[in-house]
Amino acid sequence: MRQALFLVFALGIGVFAQQTSVPTALSGGWVRVDPVGGKSYGGIDAMFPRAQLLPEFAAKLPPEADQGLGTESSAPVGPPHKAGEPYLIPNLQGREPRCNQNGPGGVDVNSVAMFIVTSKDEVVLLRDGGSGGRHVYMDGRAHPDRSRILPNQAGHSTGRWENGSLIINTTGFSPGMTAFGRGYRTPETTLTEVFKLQPDGRHLTVTYTWDDPKVYLKPHTYQIPFERVPGDGYVLENWCDASIPHPEMIQSIVPPEQLKESDR
Repeated sequence: MRQALFLVFALGIGVFAQQTSVPTALSGGWVRVDPVGGKSYGGIDAMFPRAQLLPEFAAKLPPEADQGLGTESSAPVGPPHKAGEPYLIPNLQGREPRCNQNGPGGVDVNSVAMFIVTSKDEVVLLRDGGSGGRHVYMDGRAHPDRSRILPNQAGHSTGRWENGSLIINTTGFSPGMTAFGRGYRTPETTLTEVFKLQPDGRHLTVTYTWDDPKVYLKPHTYQIPFERVPGDGYVLENWCDASIPHPEMIQSIVPPEQLKESDR
């Protein structure tokens, strides 16, 4: 009898340990990569599969030319740089001087670095710059009634671990176009994200699936690949001073007066 009780107790401890263990392999910094030779964020974005929408929602989309992403989508991917040198992001669009050009936060990571912080009850996804972060509740809670969710770009997210992958379910979005593939979201739309670490531990693939029967002919799916920021690497916030002439032409991790004149 004692052996049976001990076995049940041991099995219970094992199940509890599995339920409360926190995978940490995804923790750290990640940067989006260009595996398709798009050469710019706009070029990469143009290669995403197009969503198949019902006519009512296809009519809500802006013209194909601007992809709903604004002029930032045409900004070139930053040039390579040596360790310790400033990372410059030239902007040739001739826009009005302004800072914090990373755009509003959302579920898709388009250009800036992403950082993943894991814990037992929550995963936090942070974005470099002014894009903010997302809270993913991992404690087994369900989404609240939609009447209690204030629709927003990031929605309300819950998650779970499955074979080492992070599975996130999100709903409660503000109406509007999705960042990639010309999809559309509503407060009732659900998004499933699968964060899958590759065997080398240095590459991560995030698969996005938007589903809403009243919007899509079939679920809209695409992937974004990432590469881990190395242990001896670093990611610093953009430095931008709106008081200098044309700050929109150059952003850097060091103030402009420290740059070479040829870099201006």
